[in-house]
Amino acid sequence: MKKFFAMIALMLPLAVMAQEEKDTTVVIPQSENTLRVAAELSKYGYATKDALSLIQAARLSKQSGFSLEARKKAEIEEMRPAPEGGKKGGQVTLDPEQLLADAQTMAGEDGVLLALIDDVKNNVRGAVGGAKYARSRVSAGGTDVYNISFRAGELAMVMVIGDGDTDLDLYVYDSNGNLIARDADYTDDCIVSWTPRWTGNFRIKIVNRGRVYNQYILRTN
Repeated sequence: MKKFFAMIALMLPLAVMAQEEKDTTVVIPQSENTLRVAAELSKYGYATKDALSLIQAARLSKQSGFSLEARKKAEIEEMRPAPEGGKKGGQVTLDPEQLLADAQTMAGEDGVLLALIDDVKNNVRGAVGGAKYARSRVSAGGTDVYNISFRAGELAMVMVIGDGDTDLDLYVYDSNGNLIARDADYTDDCIVSWTPRWTGNFRIKIVNRGRVYNQYILRTN
């Protein structure tokens, strides 16, 4: 019995130093739902060459305050050539400038579509101080890793939207290597949230379970 209590005493300091993992329902802010709709429109527009879908995706993305930032990647597996046989040609972006440029190419000389593109460019304003995003590609069977800092006591959120071709899983670890949040279902639409117990860096892992690469968007608050 003494040996048992001694083991418990040794385990206590480790428990104190771990960010707690909780399986809780993520309450998704309206801005995040808007971005998810924009991402679906983006994927549909590229898949079907539909300029109108890209224009609407650009409108929603711009209204949500999209801005592209440099990748904060700490380490990444060597990018291996992805077999193209199973790739469906999925593409997704939330960058309004790219969406509108591609929509203009698809629109050709359609005056109505060109007018809509011009309206989004000049009349739709983004949210002030909009959140930051990164757009990248994870190789077949590969893992992308980011180190991102979050503040203690404030809600932290990470969202990943893939191109639809493979299953992506999302894992978050604290500075001591403890798993504190995850979304490991069978889709490439992932979102997790938690409240850090201390301010520091967190390791974000995006794992591609498929046989082809997946082009994804990473969003953190």
